[in-house]
Amino acid sequence: MSLRVVLFGTGSPLSLAALAAASRAAAVVAVVTPSGPPLRGVRSAVRRLARRRATAPFRRLARGPGAEVLRFDAARLEAELVRLAPDLLCVASFPRLLRPALLETARFGAVGLHTSLLPRHRGPDPLFWTYFQDDREAGVTLYWLDAGEDTGDLIDQESVPLARGRPVAELYAELARRGATLLERALPEIPAGRVARRPQSSSQATREPRPDPRTCRIDWESWSAERVFHVLGGLGEVYPLLADASGRPLRVGPVRRLLPQPHDRQPGTIELDAGGLRVYCLHGVVEVSAARSTPRMLRPLLAMPGWSRPRSG
Repeated sequence: MSLRVVLFGTGSPLSLAALAAASRAAAVVAVVTPSGPPLRGVRSAVRRLARRRATAPFRRLARGPGAEVLRFDAARLEAELVRLAPDLLCVASFPRLLRPALLETARFGAVGLHTSLLPRHRGPDPLFWTYFQDDREAGVTLYWLDAGEDTGDLIDQESVPLARGRPVAELYAELARRGATLLERALPEIPAGRVARRPQSSSQATREPRPDPRTCRIDWESWSAERVFHVLGGLGEVYPLLADASGRPLRVGPVRRLLPQPHDRQPGTIELDAGGLRVYCLHGVVEVSAARSTPRMLRPLLAMPGWSRPRSG
């Protein structure tokens, strides 16, 4: 008999890849999508519409094999899971932590996919911190969920070298594919107890919050031009890492090139040129293209794993 799986996810590449993999290796009986906050005006209505559109491919893919589509409702979800009697829960870029009572509804517990090499970069946005902290490799982890935040025992991991300036959306798509392979390989082995349970090292663990544009800014006094090139190339189209003289975020497009040349400008000086911006840094200049037309409020939904992650749900 096939393993009965309930998958928690969004419209992200990781969720879609995990759902496709789980459907090949097990019986996906339901998927759970996030529920947004109450409507409070036009802006929140637009955000809800964006989220609804972002989860649409995930919901369509789930209905293909006949799975139920559930909205996350803390008051009702436990009863729904008891009714479904799943063997396993699987979480792939979901913006809420699951309470222990939910984890206990599945016979074999729950597994999750996380786009970092745990225990490094626990928390809601590991890929941002992979770039921002200048890691030289990225990765994806399949692990057992417990009551903590990304703290459960490890099942499997895969690492990839992080090319300098590689766009985060491109990296995320690759990690989604690799993570789905880890999941598909592990699912048939779970009922027989043939998957690993390796405790995470607390001494090597890091945990970062959701990026805050007010504090996650480039350190012009210490970052080299090469590091600025890497971070802007990876994150610049998604996160507001540059600001004008008044502190307002600057929208930017792809990084054009790194010019490791001397100059007499103060690091952090930003000038307009015909193609976009010239960003003056320590030991060089980074040229950045003008912003693309994608609305800024939608770009994180197109490139990132999910949204803010409440502590419980």
